[in-house]
Amino acid sequence: MTFLVSTRSIFVILSCIPVTQTSLAGDSLFEDGMSFDVVGQEFGDFNDSSDIFEGGESVTKAYPGLGFKLSHKWSTNPSDNFETTTQKTELTLDAKGMLPSFGYGELEIKTKRYWPNDSNYSITTSDTEIERAFAQFSSEDLSTKLGKYTIGWGEIEGGALDVVNPAGSLTDPYPESQWLISTTNYWENSNLSFFYNQNPAITKIANVALNGDSNSEFGLRFGLNSEGRDTAFYFARLVPNGAIKDIANGVSYANPYHLIGFSGNQSVGGNLIKYDVAYKSNLEHNRSKLVEVDRLDWGVALDMQKDDRQLFLSLNSQYLIDYYSDLLTPSLTQNVSTRQHNLSYSINVNDSFDDKDYKWNVSASSTHNGDMKLLSAGVDWDINDNWHSSLRGTSIVASPDRAFTLLDGYSRLALEIDYQY
Repeated sequence: MTFLVSTRSIFVILSCIPVTQTSLAGDSLFEDGMSFDVVGQEFGDFNDSSDIFEGGESVTKAYPGLGFKLSHKWSTNPSDNFETTTQKTELTLDAKGMLPSFGYGELEIKTKRYWPNDSNYSITTSDTEIERAFAQFSSEDLSTKLGKYTIGWGEIEGGALDVVNPAGSLTDPYPESQWLISTTNYWENSNLSFFYNQNPAITKIANVALNGDSNSEFGLRFGLNSEGRDTAFYFARLVPNGAIKDIANGVSYANPYHLIGFSGNQSVGGNLIKYDVAYKSNLEHNRSKLVEVDRLDWGVALDMQKDDRQLFLSLNSQYLIDYYSDLLTPSLTQNVSTRQHNLSYSINVNDSFDDKDYKWNVSASSTHNGDMKLLSAGVDWDINDNWHSSLRGTSIVASPDRAFTLLDGYSRLALEIDYQY
């Protein structure tokens, strides 16, 4: 199933409300680069979050373990005389297969070519990145994975527990892969997982120095499986995915914090209820100087599906347990006061029509206080087994004198054409 703006992207945006202290930290929210791969899928425990070559192939390949995808992406700003914001071509190469000694491996490399009217062209004309590279070795009860990949925690993408990997930009919300080692031990109705990250990725603030960025992070997850219900418990020492600016001295930090969490899903009448709870301690926040505060985050979602139509409703909350009336949140324009409680909600609907060759999707989200509202809609067309196209639009309205002020009036109309083999 495909959402216009994924559940993750909505939570990425709404989780940046002032209580997070990282609102608009840097320019990542404004980077163009609409991505239209599969975005509605759920994250499995310690599984790579997205594989554009996996499943649904009806063409017999000469080399089944190899694949490539060629994409041309274009977007424009309707509120600025339809000025082009994105004009780039991407080539993604993918290889996967068995390794010696009962192993399995994947490698994905992406090359981007920016055209002169792309907003990134003045910075770089081309870029090549390793999107994914890992080896996984398994025995009867134990699996170990080493390399560059993503880890998904919790039931709700971008929610209270989905915090291991940094999120992407507003228009490209996929989590960024990191160099990790993880291991999972399986029993009949339970499993225990552990991950370690020696050098976590941190989204830096433009033109602000980052101090103390060499902390490692680790986490434990214990999962229980039963008929119609799954639950899990979490403990971790994590590094913030985004740097936090100290407004007293003009530098930024990304010091570790601790997380204790719980998640679960329950099947009710053919629908799925999902919930995440996370207690986060030692989060840094601004007063007259940086102080440490504790916060309780939770989210609940209802996933309803009938035939090809899927309706996804979600509610997300952040509550500062240690609250002071003089707490401030830095933003790109000014320092704004921090609210003790922030609540946001979203709705996503997607369906197919015309013998499933076309898919439509609508997403809407808002904070409860109206600081920001987002509306997005799009249509996907599976032309044939290899060709695919997408047309999408996104619009944001934000309140003045708040952390999201710069997003007010944000609008994009985007087109993508893909060839995949």
